[in-house]
Amino acid sequence: MNKRSIILEKPWMKHFPEESRTAQFPKMKVYSYLKETNVHRLHHTAIHYYGAKISVKKLIAKIDEVADAFAALGIKQGDVVSLLSASTPESIMVFYALNKIGATLNAIDPRLDANSITRMITSSGSRMLIAIDMSYPLVAKIHNDIKQEHIVIQTAATSLPPIKKLALKIATSNRIPYGKGGIMSWETFIKGAKDGIAQEADYVGDATAAITYTGGTTGFPKGVMLTNDSINATAFNFIHAGIIHEGGDRFLGIMPIFSSYGLCCGIHMPLTIDTELALIPRFYPLKMGEYIKKYKPNHMIATPAFYEILIDSKEVQGMDLSWLYTLGSGGDSMNEGLEAKLEAFMKEHNMRYPLCQGYGMSEVSAAATFCVNDRYKKKSVGIPCLTTTIGIFDPETGEELSYNESGEVCITGLSMMKGYFNNQEETDHVMRKHADGQVWIHSGDIGYVDEDGFVYIQGRVKRMITRFDGHKVFPITIESFIAEHPDVHSCSVIGVNDRERTQGQYPMAVIELNAGVPVSRRKEICKEIYNKCQKELEQRGKPVAVVCVDEVPLTAMGKNDYRKLETVYKYFDYEAWLKDLNS
Repeated sequence: MNKRSIILEKPWMKHFPEESRTAQFPKMKVYSYLKETNVHRLHHTAIHYYGAKISVKKLIAKIDEVADAFAALGIKQGDVVSLLSASTPESIMVFYALNKIGATLNAIDPRLDANSITRMITSSGSRMLIAIDMSYPLVAKIHNDIKQEHIVIQTAATSLPPIKKLALKIATSNRIPYGKGGIMSWETFIKGAKDGIAQEADYVGDATAAITYTGGTTGFPKGVMLTNDSINATAFNFIHAGIIHEGGDRFLGIMPIFSSYGLCCGIHMPLTIDTELALIPRFYPLKMGEYIKKYKPNHMIATPAFYEILIDSKEVQGMDLSWLYTLGSGGDSMNEGLEAKLEAFMKEHNMRYPLCQGYGMSEVSAAATFCVNDRYKKKSVGIPCLTTTIGIFDPETGEELSYNESGEVCITGLSMMKGYFNNQEETDHVMRKHADGQVWIHSGDIGYVDEDGFVYIQGRVKRMITRFDGHKVFPITIESFIAEHPDVHSCSVIGVNDRERTQGQYPMAVIELNAGVPVSRRKEICKEIYNKCQKELEQRGKPVAVVCVDEVPLTAMGKNDYRKLETVYKYFDYEAWLKDLNS
């Protein structure tokens, strides 16, 4: 009997209403889709920015003004403009204005080191740089190396209410030599709009609308080329997902514009789905509870690490959060222990709908699957998005696997990137044409699909820990088990070198305890967890050590930084640790 094909059957489609299945994908620029989806709500609030409210009509007018300002400086279709800034209203205007004229946004994290930023700007062929004022000392350092025709310094204060604007300008005042070396203020840049008339570019589906950068865990970060179609596909998928919401609901925007997750899911999607985007340009994870209490969002997305912080936030203890409809999680795997804790938190705070776990990667415009409303299964990351197809393939033979069979998760559909910028070798490695003639993104993740079309992620191919005997251990299995302990706040399982052999690794757990747990109890808890693992986990998947740290390090995107931990503990003496534990 032949195996049933997930790809051909697409069982997830039964979860979408008929009107969604027959909806026509918008063949238009990102800028045009913003206008199209808001044509009947011009007076609705698009952005809520520290008390200031920017209507849809005003936002579009500002975008057009910024496009004229670019035109006045000679920026045209096909040019690249770098953005070294946070998620301010002006950064959003820059993105859509560039898209209007057919130029490309090169979105860079301003927290990176000078060498990385210089390389990202120069290798992209960028003609112009827009930078936040707080990053000016770095801009001054690399000014001669990046050779930009114009450098515009923006400030987070521009769209603030008058009183807050004055306070922030005083707090962030810098001695910036405007008028020298092509450096100008945002205000001067905008004044130039009167001298330019932006010519709106024609729609080209695979035109590069933005370049964002991957985390760079296997070398220097790669530039992901997102297109008009791929970015619009993410918004289109959410618009037709059936998310329960009303016009004017508030969406908490905490994900940065320089990430695919932030640009596609945290900015373009909420601005096209008729929600008010409460914009937080500089997000402080430890203030998560404070943001929820202050802004009272109806919908939000975040990484699992941020939700761990929310659970412990004193600001929301005892609060009725029934107005928070969508608690979306993505950007990293959520282990079962944290999922259980978050579900208990949501129930305790009267939240109506289950956790909306999702799954994606920068290479598919951040979102490939989602759970929506009652379309939910525990431990699952949901069903594929409307324009997305998920297939499970044997990583060695390339054979398509069937339901409930674990293999590499591969993705195809409208949200796929165009490729990596100036990196054909890496593009060919990730984007592969299969026997059916279809190009698939190879995620590097191990997972499976059940008969209802729900996707389950079991771990990274690259995060698999391979023992000397060839047995493969999935870290997430151990992480989920340990995270169930009531005193554990966060857990990361990494591979440490086998001390007896030249090849192979063993799993080791690094844990962070909840706030308030005395330091004096650390050894006791580590011993308790270690013994429980030895007793209950499968023989070859037991951690050789459980080490407690003050804080599990996070990447810039709020994910547990496994690579940093692996560097620190690669040669860890687990035999000495065990001897000390039992002394």
